[in-house]
Amino acid sequence: MVVSRTPAPDSAGQMMVWLFPLVFCLGSGNEVSQSNESPKVVNGVLGGSATLLLELPTGKEANLIIWNHEGEASQVTTILIIQLNKSGTPQIIHSDLKMRERLSITQSYFLQINNLTMADAGLYRAQINTKDSKQDFSIFTLRVFERLSNLEVTNHTRLFENGTCEIHLTCIVENPNHTVSVGWQASGGISLGEPNLTVSWDPKNSSDQSYTCQAENAVSNLSVSVSAQSLCKGVLPKENLQWQQTYIIIGTLLVIVIVCLFICFWKKRTGSLFLASQHPAIDSSQNTDAPGSPGSNTVYAQVTHPVQEMEIPKSTKNDSMTIYSIVNHSREPISPRINTLKDIK
Repeated sequence: MVVSRTPAPDSAGQMMVWLFPLVFCLGSGNEVSQSNESPKVVNGVLGGSATLLLELPTGKEANLIIWNHEGEASQVTTILIIQLNKSGTPQIIHSDLKMRERLSITQSYFLQINNLTMADAGLYRAQINTKDSKQDFSIFTLRVFERLSNLEVTNHTRLFENGTCEIHLTCIVENPNHTVSVGWQASGGISLGEPNLTVSWDPKNSSDQSYTCQAENAVSNLSVSVSAQSLCKGVLPKENLQWQQTYIIIGTLLVIVIVCLFICFWKKRTGSLFLASQHPAIDSSQNTDAPGSPGSNTVYAQVTHPVQEMEIPKSTKNDSMTIYSIVNHSREPISPRINTLKDIK
């Protein structure tokens, strides 16, 4: 919907004759009749935009809307006058010089304020005139907030004789004001209230504890977390800082040793199974005197037998003969002596 900023027609010009005194009165700081309803709160971000959702009276035909702004100085200023036509296209017949470029009207006659400044905060009152010469009012409270951009935590720690670490924490937000709430939370979402906090931490009797500083306003929030162990690191002796890690280190070493032993056992076990699964090779070149050895072997046997009488009767002693025989036999053990006797025959 386009809002016309052209000069009003003659009828509007005639209306201005009696509107200007009203505008003068409204801009001079005089109060106009008010509604008993509570103001509707609208939050805006600095540099952003805010929309005031106006509701026209039901069953009545509105012809004029007058917007007034009451700032911090409690001075009422008429910032916009809108004439409603039957065509549905409203015409702006007056706008404040300081806000003219930042004001616009939506299709539903809502007032939109762009590029918000802190001076735009305050009370806005919409006076709706109807054709039956009656007036209705809608009241808004516009609050303008700056987005939070920086949150810091300062700390001071000291060590007691019993080994307990005491921590003083302070949460600081940049550009603080009454619209910003700052507080601490412990582990588990327990609220600890104020921006200043003092806690004690005993590394021997408790695990690490964390604390979160939270700052928020209506349009933004920030948080910073710290741990008691990290803050006490500079004041606690090394043995107190490391006692919680002792069991973890020992457990890790035990796991490493167990894994190494398992790997060694597995390698030895796999190697013995591999050797046992192989058959010994037969080497025909080996020589052995033991009976039953496989392959071809050379057998040395000495046979003593009586020599039959020859023509020379003088030779009566027993002669010895050495027989060399090579015996080929199967894997089944055969007595070398039996083979030798067969060769003699």
